[in-house]
Amino acid sequence: MDSKLMALGIFAILFASSLAVLILDDEESHTQAPETTNKHSHIGDPLFQGEDHDHMNASQHTLGTDNIEQLAFNPLTTPGNAEVSVARSPDGRVYTYQAGWNDMHIVDVTNVSDPQVMGVYHDPNTQVLDVKYLEYNGDEYVILQNQLVDSGYADPNVGEWSDPAQVSVTLVDVTDKANPTYVDSWYDVDHPSGPHNLYPHMIDGEWYIFVANPDYEQCDSAVGEACGGVTIAHLNLKGSAAQVAPGTPGSGFGHTIIKVGEYEVAWETTRGGWIYIHDMTVQKWPGEDTEDPRYGRTFIYGSYWEAGLRIGDVTDVPHPVNTPELYSLMASTCKAGQGNPVMCRWRAPEVGSWMDFLDLDEDGQPDSGTTGNENGGRVSYIHYAEPFPNMLDVSHLGLGDQPRHYVTAAVECLDLYVGTGIVYFLDTTNYSTENGNFKFEITMVRDWEIPYAEDHCFGSSCEIDSQADEWLLFSPHNLDSGYFETTEDTDKSHGGNWDARLYISHYHAGLWIVDVETLISPENTSRIDIHFEATVGYYLPSGHLDGTPLDSQYYNFGWVPFLWAVEFHEGRIYASCISTGLYILQLDIDEPYIGTPV
Repeated sequence: MDSKLMALGIFAILFASSLAVLILDDEESHTQAPETTNKHSHIGDPLFQGEDHDHMNASQHTLGTDNIEQLAFNPLTTPGNAEVSVARSPDGRVYTYQAGWNDMHIVDVTNVSDPQVMGVYHDPNTQVLDVKYLEYNGDEYVILQNQLVDSGYADPNVGEWSDPAQVSVTLVDVTDKANPTYVDSWYDVDHPSGPHNLYPHMIDGEWYIFVANPDYEQCDSAVGEACGGVTIAHLNLKGSAAQVAPGTPGSGFGHTIIKVGEYEVAWETTRGGWIYIHDMTVQKWPGEDTEDPRYGRTFIYGSYWEAGLRIGDVTDVPHPVNTPELYSLMASTCKAGQGNPVMCRWRAPEVGSWMDFLDLDEDGQPDSGTTGNENGGRVSYIHYAEPFPNMLDVSHLGLGDQPRHYVTAAVECLDLYVGTGIVYFLDTTNYSTENGNFKFEITMVRDWEIPYAEDHCFGSSCEIDSQADEWLLFSPHNLDSGYFETTEDTDKSHGGNWDARLYISHYHAGLWIVDVETLISPENTSRIDIHFEATVGYYLPSGHLDGTPLDSQYYNFGWVPFLWAVEFHEGRIYASCISTGLYILQLDIDEPYIGTPV
């Protein structure tokens, strides 16, 4: 029997018997849905494959667990959505900033049932995939990433690598939501394909941006560095020409984004394979132990595919206040060489790495391209890394009184003969010291994968459904974390004084929410059973609340859903679907935290 028909039959039986509820698109159906007593309530395998299933038909994907509600959907004005950033502005309103291939949309989501597009920043020259928001002295900005994913295949086909107009980092003033204004841009000659991901972070009162710059064409081994790296640039928001001529397009050119160095991976610290900086995040160490050498320091958590998770120390980055002479030297030499690594020489030291991927074939070696068991990167293509925002008190889980620090590292899978893609939960608490230098000692706590993963695969090597154009199909992509202080009455997990959840976007598999305490201390012992136990719920965004099918075209990927990213903000979930638009979702146990920064 066709897998899709079988799955739908199971769903119908479950719905009829009230054992689980199929999430329908109209609001009336939502209100009539019976309540569930199990926060890990599932309706069956939501991953549809087979020749009779249409990935582009939204009406075939209106499902999820009954604890997640779609509050709103906005198709925006153009297709091709990517990263989304959510922030509360100084005016008290909440806005999303959503990258959109040629556009960046600004949407007022204060009224979650009626999101309104307030403004659009249009860039006809490039592919805008990432966007990050920051605020400085009441002025608001976004940083946009411009990258040619495939200069011969992309839509629009806008040109060639090494063209500064198409592969730059762009700073846009969004204080006036209806009139986003170009401020400055930065092109790095060392990375001709353009940046892939970026992250803003303030160090001692100054904003910096950290830009993941994979290099598709060549690696610069002359200075002992691997392919790609993280460009580090200071945002001169106080003294640049942008502040002299506000509202004037191009007034800050060359004055506001100032490269001062990089973080790179040394060849000898890798196993070889596909070494590729993808996404990364930056965090000031959240621990309060003043005897810990990491106290008060700031770290990059970088995803380097088969070079794994990498941690760089950026605390001592050239700084206009802390180290003005070093800052002036690096700023001038980096600018003179347009980022050339020979002239732009400040490097953030590496202080931790992890490459101990799962060994699912049990041959005694981590599964990866370097050991002959790559399987499309199921366990080894580390694509997204995010440190948990807080140290966690795990004493109620029987793990001692020392607060723990955790990092989530998720893969991105291309073509699998089994599985959907692993999300790692890593313990980064411990460290060692040698010759006065500290090093993170990283261990894996748990892995998580969509619980139905073993029954699926995708891409040309998938025996049950060998479709070459279905690469990435069910793969994880980006994620976000939520931390909630709780009481005995409000706790929804394993007790203690906190709950925590991961909100994970999977391309065509939708949003999946995972309980952190369960990952740390599950009741089950079987790996797959733990995956089920840790899963709070899932949801496949599929368009309008009234059930109107979506007509979506994007590139070769018109799948609905096709999630790029999810962001958790003040109790709500914001999901960016590549092929359809912006979704606002609500997990029932997150409702007490609506409007509260967590």
